[in-house]
Amino acid sequence: MVRWGKKLHNYAVGIDTGGTFTDGVIFDLDNGIVLTKTKVITERNNLSHAIDNCVGNLIDQISKKDEGFKEILKNIKMVSLSTTLATNAIVEGQGADVGLIVIGIETNREYPTKYYEEISGKIDIRGRVKEELDIEGAKKAIQDLKGNVEAFAVSGYMSIRNPMHELEVAKLIKTLTGYPVVCGHELSNELGIYERTVTAVLNARLISLITDLIEAVKTNIRNRGIIAPLMVVKGDGSLISEQVAMERPVETILSGPAASVIGGKVLTSIENGMIVDMGGTTTDIALLKNGKPKINEQGASVGGWLTRVKASDISTIGLGGDSHICVSKNQILTVGPQKVYPLSWISQIHPYILDELNEIHAENYFPISSQPTTILSLVRKPKKIELTELELKILESIKNEPHTIYYIAKKLGKDPNLLPWERLVQIGSIHRAGLTPTDILHYTGKFNVWNVEAANMGIKIMARRMALREKDFVEKVLELVYYKIFRLIVETGIKNTLGIVFSDDSAEEKLLYRMFNRKKFKKEIVNFSAKLTVPVIALGAPVQAYFPESVNRLNTRLLIPENADVANAIGTVNGNVEERVQILIKPTEGGAYYVYTPEGRKIFMKLEECYEYGEEYGREYAYNKAVESGASDIKIIVERNEKYGTLAGNILDENNKIFIESIIEVTAQGKPWR
Repeated sequence: MVRWGKKLHNYAVGIDTGGTFTDGVIFDLDNGIVLTKTKVITERNNLSHAIDNCVGNLIDQISKKDEGFKEILKNIKMVSLSTTLATNAIVEGQGADVGLIVIGIETNREYPTKYYEEISGKIDIRGRVKEELDIEGAKKAIQDLKGNVEAFAVSGYMSIRNPMHELEVAKLIKTLTGYPVVCGHELSNELGIYERTVTAVLNARLISLITDLIEAVKTNIRNRGIIAPLMVVKGDGSLISEQVAMERPVETILSGPAASVIGGKVLTSIENGMIVDMGGTTTDIALLKNGKPKINEQGASVGGWLTRVKASDISTIGLGGDSHICVSKNQILTVGPQKVYPLSWISQIHPYILDELNEIHAENYFPISSQPTTILSLVRKPKKIELTELELKILESIKNEPHTIYYIAKKLGKDPNLLPWERLVQIGSIHRAGLTPTDILHYTGKFNVWNVEAANMGIKIMARRMALREKDFVEKVLELVYYKIFRLIVETGIKNTLGIVFSDDSAEEKLLYRMFNRKKFKKEIVNFSAKLTVPVIALGAPVQAYFPESVNRLNTRLLIPENADVANAIGTVNGNVEERVQILIKPTEGGAYYVYTPEGRKIFMKLEECYEYGEEYGREYAYNKAVESGASDIKIIVERNEKYGTLAGNILDENNKIFIESIIEVTAQGKPWR
């Protein structure tokens, strides 16, 4: 129970937009307490509606609790947003189609786009031009790509030493297409051309997605008279302004999980533990040690793509309340990683869907290339991507309301197995509904807010596909969900202890399965069990249904704190702004020194001049970035790391040092509100 006093405090609105739910809180910043909270459905084709419901619910609740609610709204110091939309889009392979132009790179490795061109031009490791940029080749590549894409990414070899080639190509793209364009050097100053290229492509893919979300939030809060600045949580838990987030949306990868780590710490005051957040689309885990999450300096890995985005060391799997439950034609059961709308939810909104499911069951419909319960729902018609005639007919058939593939195929007079709907999902034009763990909970009675009959029918159809009774099918699904949670926690512990990462079908994975099912294998010569030495902090709406069974097999304590269902939203308002920049100093071949900054390189004859320039540049750059990200009361921290070598056969001493390099790291930290 919140006590309401006469003193007016500083408040913040925290919003977390996930793939399934949008959570919101009004938070008392002075007392560290939740005044009111809400949870609403996230609608991919109408983000503004979810935001409107979220903010509207918060204001309605606060108005009923306190007569001075208008004064509280006036004293809101910030609105802070975290989201799993970027993470989910990468995990599910969605977002805008991106045209990638790589300069001076020859690789057979896969990129997160199928539209890319290679052109010549090369910068060496010292920032010198070794091969001139092929301007005509760049123009041709742009023209060849622009008809298939909605944004561009440019990545050049050693652009972090000299970005001139990337900048020239980016200028051409803007002139010839007007499309958004992202350069690799803008997002990372680290070596690793492949990872930097992947980061640039993902950033370009996410621009429209994150921009739509931010604009929806901004419009809504302004319409309600809230004039506080809008902040966005980055993957490392720090905050950036709305404008920076729209320019660098890739930095919001793992934004939601990072906010949940902060929220879990705030809600439990635990210094050491495993924080696990289960949402509708993903389950995320981070190790909290001495009150802080570990930062992955090498870059976050999401959906199989290694990036150069600095983020909390969070592992993410495609498992959530709305993960797609599938049974293959060979009767193999899987849960996730794709997210779909639950049958129970979509049938609650569109009751005729139940009739279509009944017809599917009656006709004993078993498609080869999809699931029998798959339903297609329109999100948007792409503006710049050319569609086939049949793809256009599919979109037309669901223009006004969603339908099962079985219904659409009958309407179009086509074989359901030949409908080309998969690409429409990948480019974000349609979203699917199907059987999910949320539907399983409707069957078991643990969650029954939507259409139970539709959930039961979906289970009946899928159980028959697997040749099982409904009860046995449900048990298999639940056991698989329990095991996935168990495995995620154990693997995270082993990774942080031994640095070992398991793969599917490995000997280690078989060992994990026996740990999980130790009672089943208790008669074997060797019996295995797992024991976690730190507690598990479970956050998210569905955790009460799944985590007790999973954590019980880990022989440790499970904490599900009050307000665990909105921990992400709480975390959004408890972070700070933090911007970093690294300045590299390297010797030249002629006895001088290069200073490399995000803008290029400079040459100095004396090392002390390099340090003076580097620190001054770093302070100004980091400070300006922090201001741009919305910080006040900014504190600057400068660290210098020098590397020396020795002549072969000599002992290192004060007179025998050979300068190799120096890295000046400048960090600007500040409060997101005054």
